[in-house]
Amino acid sequence: MKPTLPMIIVIVGPTTTHKTKLAIEIANKFNGEIINADAYQVYSDMSIGTNAPNKNELNSAKFHLNQFISLKDEWDIKRFQSLCFKIINDILKRNKLPIIVGGSNLYIESIIKNYDLSANKRSLKFDKYDNKKLFDLLSKKNPELSVKIGINNRRRLTRALEVINEKKDKKALEKTNKPIYDYLMIECNYSTRKELYNSINKKVDEMVKLGWENEVESIIKKYPKINLNNFIGFKAIGYSDIYQAITNNLKIDYELIKQKIRHYAKRQITWIKNKYHEHLIFNQTNKNEIFDEIKKWLKK
Repeated sequence: MKPTLPMIIVIVGPTTTHKTKLAIEIANKFNGEIINADAYQVYSDMSIGTNAPNKNELNSAKFHLNQFISLKDEWDIKRFQSLCFKIINDILKRNKLPIIVGGSNLYIESIIKNYDLSANKRSLKFDKYDNKKLFDLLSKKNPELSVKIGINNRRRLTRALEVINEKKDKKALEKTNKPIYDYLMIECNYSTRKELYNSINKKVDEMVKLGWENEVESIIKKYPKINLNNFIGFKAIGYSDIYQAITNNLKIDYELIKQKIRHYAKRQITWIKNKYHEHLIFNQTNKNEIFDEIKKWLKK
Protein backbone atom coordinates (compact mmCIF):
# COMPACT_ATOMS: atom_id res chain seq x y z
CA MET A 1 0.00 0.00 0.00
CA LYS A 2 1.27 3.44 -0.91
CA PRO A 3 1.97 5.80 2.01
CA THR A 4 -0.35 8.75 2.40
CA LEU A 5 2.52 11.23 2.61
CA PRO A 6 4.31 12.51 -0.53
CA MET A 7 7.73 10.91 -1.01
CA ILE A 8 11.05 12.76 -1.15
CA ILE A 9 14.69 11.67 -1.11
CA VAL A 10 17.22 13.41 1.13
CA ILE A 11 20.95 13.12 0.43
CA VAL A 12 23.27 14.20 3.23
CA GLY A 13 26.89 13.75 4.23
CA PRO A 14 30.19 15.62 4.50
CA THR A 15 31.74 17.57 1.66
CA THR A 16 33.60 15.78 -1.19
CA THR A 17 31.52 12.59 -0.86
CA HIS A 18 29.88 13.05 -4.29
CA LYS A 19 26.39 13.95 -3.08
CA THR A 20 25.68 15.95 -6.24
CA LYS A 21 26.90 13.19 -8.55
CA LEU A 22 24.70 10.62 -6.82
CA ALA A 23 21.73 13.01 -6.86
CA ILE A 24 22.08 13.50 -10.62
CA GLU A 25 22.13 9.75 -11.24
CA ILE A 26 19.08 9.24 -9.02
CA ALA A 27 17.27 12.13 -10.70
CA ASN A 28 17.90 10.68 -14.16
CA LYS A 29 16.97 7.14 -13.17
CA PHE A 30 13.87 7.94 -11.11
CA ASN A 31 12.48 11.03 -12.86
CA GLY A 32 13.59 13.46 -10.17
CA GLU A 33 14.66 17.07 -9.67
CA ILE A 34 17.32 18.31 -7.28
CA ILE A 35 16.90 20.96 -4.57
CA ASN A 36 20.00 22.52 -3.03
CA ALA A 37 20.10 22.49 0.77
CA ASP A 38 23.59 23.94 1.16
CA ALA A 39 23.43 27.35 2.84
CA TYR A 40 26.25 28.80 0.72
CA GLN A 41 25.70 27.37 -2.76
CA VAL A 42 22.82 29.83 -3.13
CA TYR A 43 25.19 32.76 -3.79
CA SER A 44 25.94 33.62 -7.41
CA ASP A 45 29.33 35.14 -6.54
CA MET A 46 30.61 31.99 -4.83
CA SER A 47 31.09 28.70 -6.65
CA ILE A 48 34.65 27.43 -6.28
CA GLY A 49 34.94 27.55 -2.50
CA THR A 50 31.39 26.30 -1.95
CA ASN A 51 31.94 23.36 -4.32
CA ALA A 52 28.77 24.32 -6.18
CA PRO A 53 27.64 22.15 -9.12
CA ASN A 54 29.58 22.93 -12.28
CA LYS A 55 28.03 23.66 -15.68
CA ASN A 56 28.15 20.04 -16.81
CA GLU A 57 26.38 18.93 -13.64
CA LEU A 58 23.76 21.66 -13.92
CA ASN A 59 23.07 20.55 -17.48
CA SER A 60 22.72 16.90 -16.42
CA ALA A 61 19.59 17.33 -14.29
CA LYS A 62 17.09 19.95 -13.13
CA PHE A 63 18.43 21.95 -10.15
CA HIS A 64 16.69 24.41 -7.82
CA LEU A 65 18.04 27.03 -5.36
CA ASN A 66 21.56 27.04 -6.81
CA GLN A 67 23.53 30.31 -7.09
CA PHE A 68 20.49 32.52 -7.55
CA ILE A 69 21.00 35.35 -5.03
CA SER A 70 23.58 38.08 -4.41
CA LEU A 71 25.81 38.27 -1.37
CA LYS A 72 23.85 41.37 -0.39
CA ASP A 73 20.53 39.48 -0.35
CA GLU A 74 18.87 38.22 2.80
CA TRP A 75 19.08 34.47 3.23
CA ASP A 76 18.27 32.28 6.22
CA ILE A 77 16.66 29.00 7.20
CA LYS A 78 13.18 30.52 7.22
CA ARG A 79 13.41 31.72 3.63
CA PHE A 80 14.97 28.41 2.58
CA GLN A 81 12.17 26.41 4.17
CA SER A 82 9.47 28.54 2.56
CA LEU A 83 10.98 28.29 -0.93
CA CYS A 84 11.83 24.62 -0.54
CA PHE A 85 8.26 23.69 0.42
CA LYS A 86 6.96 25.50 -2.68
CA ILE A 87 9.46 23.81 -4.97
CA ILE A 88 8.79 20.36 -3.53
CA ASN A 89 5.06 20.77 -4.04
CA ASP A 90 5.59 21.97 -7.62
CA ILE A 91 7.82 18.96 -8.39
CA LEU A 92 5.27 16.59 -6.89
CA LYS A 93 2.46 18.16 -8.91
CA ARG A 94 4.42 17.30 -12.04
CA ASN A 95 4.68 13.68 -10.83
CA LYS A 96 8.41 13.89 -10.32
CA LEU A 97 10.60 12.92 -7.37
CA PRO A 98 12.05 15.74 -5.19
CA ILE A 99 15.67 15.09 -4.20
CA ILE A 100 17.03 17.40 -1.49
CA VAL A 101 20.83 17.54 -1.37
CA GLY A 102 23.11 19.38 1.00
CA GLY A 103 25.34 19.62 3.99
CA SER A 104 23.45 22.26 5.97
CA ASN A 105 21.94 20.07 8.63
CA LEU A 106 19.44 22.49 10.11
CA TYR A 107 18.14 23.27 6.64
CA ILE A 108 17.56 19.56 6.05
CA GLU A 109 15.86 19.15 9.40
CA SER A 110 13.58 22.13 8.82
CA ILE A 111 12.06 20.23 5.90
CA ILE A 112 11.91 16.62 7.01
CA LYS A 113 10.80 17.51 10.55
CA ASN A 114 8.62 20.40 9.38
CA TYR A 115 10.11 22.92 11.82
CA ASP A 116 7.89 25.67 13.13
CA LEU A 117 9.75 28.82 12.05
CA SER A 118 6.85 31.17 12.56
CA ALA A 119 8.58 33.48 15.03
CA ASN A 120 8.56 37.18 14.17
CA LYS A 121 11.28 38.89 12.18
CA ARG A 122 14.51 39.71 14.01
CA SER A 123 14.92 42.57 16.48
CA LEU A 124 18.04 44.41 17.59
CA LYS A 125 18.02 42.89 21.08
CA PHE A 126 21.14 40.74 20.65
CA ASP A 127 23.15 43.01 18.32
CA LYS A 128 25.18 44.44 21.20
CA TYR A 129 26.79 41.07 21.98
CA ASP A 130 29.85 39.57 20.33
CA ASN A 131 29.84 36.00 19.02
CA LYS A 132 31.27 34.50 22.20
CA LYS A 133 28.56 36.09 24.31
CA LEU A 134 25.84 34.92 21.90
CA PHE A 135 27.28 31.42 21.95
CA ASP A 136 27.45 31.39 25.76
CA LEU A 137 23.86 32.63 26.05
CA LEU A 138 22.60 29.94 23.71
CA SER A 139 24.73 27.29 25.43
CA LYS A 140 22.95 28.01 28.70
CA LYS A 141 19.56 27.63 27.04
CA ASN A 142 20.22 24.83 24.54
CA PRO A 143 23.78 23.39 24.59
CA GLU A 144 23.18 20.91 21.77
CA LEU A 145 21.86 23.60 19.44
CA SER A 146 24.74 25.97 20.24
CA VAL A 147 27.29 23.29 19.29
CA LYS A 148 25.37 22.48 16.12
CA ILE A 149 25.37 26.13 15.03
CA GLY A 150 28.92 26.95 16.14
CA ILE A 151 30.47 30.10 17.56
CA ASN A 152 31.25 31.66 14.16
CA ASN A 153 27.72 31.69 12.76
CA ARG A 154 26.48 34.93 14.26
CA ARG A 155 23.29 35.09 12.21
CA ARG A 156 22.03 31.68 13.28
CA LEU A 157 23.09 32.19 16.91
CA THR A 158 21.11 35.42 16.97
CA ARG A 159 18.11 33.85 15.25
CA ALA A 160 18.06 30.94 17.71
CA LEU A 161 18.15 33.26 20.71
CA GLU A 162 15.40 35.46 19.24
CA VAL A 163 13.09 32.50 18.63
CA ILE A 164 13.76 31.01 22.07
CA ASN A 165 13.29 34.40 23.72
CA GLU A 166 10.07 35.18 21.83
CA LYS A 167 8.45 31.80 22.43
CA LYS A 168 9.91 31.40 25.94
CA ASP A 169 10.88 27.85 25.08
CA LYS A 170 14.45 26.51 25.02
CA LYS A 171 13.51 23.98 22.36
CA ALA A 172 11.49 26.44 20.29
CA LEU A 173 13.72 26.35 17.21
CA GLU A 174 13.50 22.57 17.20
CA LYS A 175 9.73 22.44 17.54
CA THR A 176 8.12 20.58 14.71
CA ASN A 177 4.72 20.38 13.16
CA LYS A 178 3.33 17.10 11.96
CA PRO A 179 5.67 15.65 9.25
CA ILE A 180 4.34 16.26 5.76
CA TYR A 181 6.67 14.02 3.73
CA ASP A 182 7.75 10.41 3.70
CA TYR A 183 11.50 10.64 3.19
CA LEU A 184 14.33 8.25 2.40
CA MET A 185 17.71 9.48 3.68
CA ILE A 186 20.97 8.55 1.99
CA GLU A 187 24.28 9.39 3.65
CA CYS A 188 27.25 9.79 1.30
CA ASN A 189 30.59 8.93 2.89
CA TYR A 190 33.73 6.86 2.55
CA SER A 191 34.54 3.52 4.16
CA THR A 192 37.25 5.10 6.33
CA ARG A 193 37.85 8.50 7.87
CA LYS A 194 41.29 8.55 6.25
CA GLU A 195 39.71 8.33 2.77
CA LEU A 196 37.36 11.20 3.62
CA TYR A 197 40.14 13.43 4.92
CA ASN A 198 42.33 12.66 1.90
CA SER A 199 39.40 13.56 -0.34
CA ILE A 200 38.92 16.89 1.47
CA ASN A 201 42.62 17.75 1.24
CA LYS A 202 42.67 16.91 -2.47
CA LYS A 203 39.51 18.95 -3.08
CA VAL A 204 40.95 22.07 -1.44
CA ASP A 205 44.06 21.72 -3.62
CA GLU A 206 41.77 21.49 -6.63
CA MET A 207 39.84 24.60 -5.54
CA VAL A 208 43.11 26.51 -5.31
CA LYS A 209 44.05 25.45 -8.86
CA LEU A 210 40.59 26.46 -10.11
CA GLY A 211 41.18 29.97 -8.75
CA TRP A 212 39.59 30.22 -5.30
CA GLU A 213 41.84 33.18 -4.44
CA ASN A 214 40.88 34.91 -7.70
CA GLU A 215 37.21 34.33 -6.89
CA VAL A 216 37.61 36.14 -3.55
CA GLU A 217 39.58 38.94 -5.22
CA SER A 218 36.72 39.39 -7.71
CA ILE A 219 34.25 39.70 -4.84
CA ILE A 220 36.49 42.30 -3.17
CA LYS A 221 36.52 44.33 -6.40
CA LYS A 222 32.76 44.01 -6.73
CA TYR A 223 32.15 45.30 -3.18
CA PRO A 224 35.20 47.56 -2.54
CA LYS A 225 33.78 49.56 0.35
CA ILE A 226 32.22 46.67 2.27
CA ASN A 227 33.77 44.47 4.96
CA LEU A 228 33.00 41.13 3.37
CA ASN A 229 32.98 39.41 6.75
CA ASN A 230 29.65 41.14 7.30
CA PHE A 231 28.16 39.03 4.53
CA ILE A 232 26.42 35.84 5.67
CA GLY A 233 27.95 34.05 2.68
CA PHE A 234 31.46 34.65 3.99
CA LYS A 235 30.73 32.32 6.89
CA ALA A 236 31.43 29.52 4.39
CA ILE A 237 34.68 27.89 5.49
CA GLY A 238 37.74 29.39 3.86
CA TYR A 239 36.33 32.61 2.44
CA SER A 240 37.06 34.75 5.47
CA ASP A 241 40.57 33.24 5.77
CA ILE A 242 41.38 34.06 2.15
CA TYR A 243 39.80 37.51 2.44
CA GLN A 244 41.81 38.39 5.56
CA ALA A 245 45.03 37.17 3.95
CA ILE A 246 44.47 39.19 0.78
CA THR A 247 43.49 42.42 2.55
CA ASN A 248 46.38 42.15 5.02
CA ASN A 249 48.94 41.01 2.42
CA LEU A 250 49.51 37.69 4.17
CA LYS A 251 50.11 34.18 2.88
CA ILE A 252 46.91 32.13 2.66
CA ASP A 253 47.03 29.20 5.09
CA TYR A 254 45.31 26.50 3.06
CA GLU A 255 46.40 23.82 5.53
CA LEU A 256 44.35 25.58 8.21
CA ILE A 257 41.39 25.74 5.84
CA LYS A 258 41.71 22.00 5.19
CA GLN A 259 41.72 21.39 8.92
CA LYS A 260 38.59 23.51 9.42
CA ILE A 261 36.77 21.60 6.68
CA ARG A 262 37.82 18.25 8.17
CA HIS A 263 36.50 19.31 11.57
CA TYR A 264 33.24 20.44 9.99
CA ALA A 265 32.92 17.13 8.14
CA LYS A 266 33.33 15.30 11.42
CA ARG A 267 30.48 17.33 12.95
CA GLN A 268 28.27 16.58 9.94
CA ILE A 269 28.85 12.85 10.36
CA THR A 270 28.15 13.01 14.09
CA TRP A 271 24.87 14.82 13.46
CA ILE A 272 23.65 12.14 11.05
CA LYS A 273 24.76 9.34 13.36
CA ASN A 274 23.05 10.82 16.40
CA LYS A 275 19.85 11.98 14.70
CA TYR A 276 19.10 9.34 12.10
CA HIS A 277 19.94 5.78 13.05
CA GLU A 278 18.11 4.27 10.08
CA HIS A 279 19.31 5.48 6.70
CA LEU A 280 21.12 4.19 3.64
CA ILE A 281 24.87 4.69 3.31
CA PHE A 282 26.51 5.28 -0.05
CA ASN A 283 30.19 4.35 0.36
CA GLN A 284 31.21 5.21 -3.24
CA THR A 285 31.04 1.55 -4.40
CA ASN A 286 27.44 0.41 -3.76
CA LYS A 287 25.45 2.55 -6.19
CA ASN A 288 23.41 -0.37 -7.57
CA GLU A 289 22.50 -1.41 -4.05
CA ILE A 290 21.28 2.13 -3.34
CA PHE A 291 19.20 2.10 -6.52
CA ASP A 292 17.61 -1.22 -5.52
CA GLU A 293 16.67 0.19 -2.11
CA ILE A 294 15.13 3.27 -3.74
CA LYS A 295 13.04 1.04 -6.02
CA LYS A 296 11.76 -0.92 -3.02
CA TRP A 297 10.96 2.27 -1.13
CA LEU A 298 9.08 3.80 -4.03
CA LYS A 299 6.95 0.65 -4.40
CA LYS A 300 5.99 0.30 -0.73
